[in-house]
Amino acid sequence: MALIEDIVAIEALVKAKFPDATTTKQTVPTAPVHNSFVIRFLNDDRETETRYHYRIDRDYQIVYFATKPEQVLPKMDALARAFYEADTIGRMRVESFAFSQPAKTEGGIYVSIGILETAVRESRTQPQYPKMNKITVNQR
Repeated sequence: MALIEDIVAIEALVKAKFPDATTTKQTVPTAPVHNSFVIRFLNDDRETETRYHYRIDRDYQIVYFATKPEQVLPKMDALARAFYEADTIGRMRVESFAFSQPAKTEGGIYVSIGILETAVRESRTQPQYPKMNKITVNQR
């Protein structure tokens, strides 16, 4: 699966939990609106675990905007609960989710930034060998 499919899977979970909220992927708008989420990819770290598979650790930023600070915390808390209850999002396993206290932006709207850490294990492509065509027994 591609990285964009993972971002879309996170967006789908956010939309399922908050159907009235708007979502944006990767780019934070210059003038954010009330009750909106931005889902952004932050980084990718890969590590070999065995000769047969490797682990991909990815971090995503979940940003939420609201007009009042008391609207921000309940949404982010509910989102954290949704991530942990789901345990997996698409093919990703939820490792952790943490978010910040609300902060006032220059535009007067409040924002909270969360970091979602995920892990995926992918198998390596294994070499293919030709099948044995005929097996005989030599009798001596």
